[in-house]
Amino acid sequence: MNIELATASKTSPLEVLDLQVSLRPSAGRSLLSVRFLCRNETHANHLHMPTLSWYDAHQLQQFSQELATARFPETCQTDLTEAGLRLTGSVRRLAGRWTTGRTIKVEPLPSAPSQFAPFTIHASHLDVTTYAQKLYNRLWEVFTRA
Repeated sequence: MNIELATASKTSPLEVLDLQVSLRPSAGRSLLSVRFLCRNETHANHLHMPTLSWYDAHQLQQFSQELATARFPETCQTDLTEAGLRLTGSVRRLAGRWTTGRTIKVEPLPSAPSQFAPFTIHASHLDVTTYAQKLYNRLWEVFTRA
């Protein structure tokens, strides 16, 4: 998957090789860690999400599927309340024309335990579809091993 990460100060293309989901038992709760495995790890820590509950992981997977099938000018939004994230996705518009690309804005909720600078991810329709399927598969693998 090829994505473009845009922060307030710079934009960097990243080649995502795979998606890693792992179980992190914590104080009687099962939390999930979701990470992009990138060829160049320079900006990859921006793409390391806080640990997710199973519910938040399900919400993330549903959001990804909705965004993959969105048509312009549709947008989709979800709050991962336990993780403190708001995700807003839309069909990308470049130079006044709608494209098949997708844009995802990631920002902290006001109630988030750790605040961070919002950032944006740009990806193609195919890459979002691939991500949604990989996320589903990785979550299922972790669920069946738990």
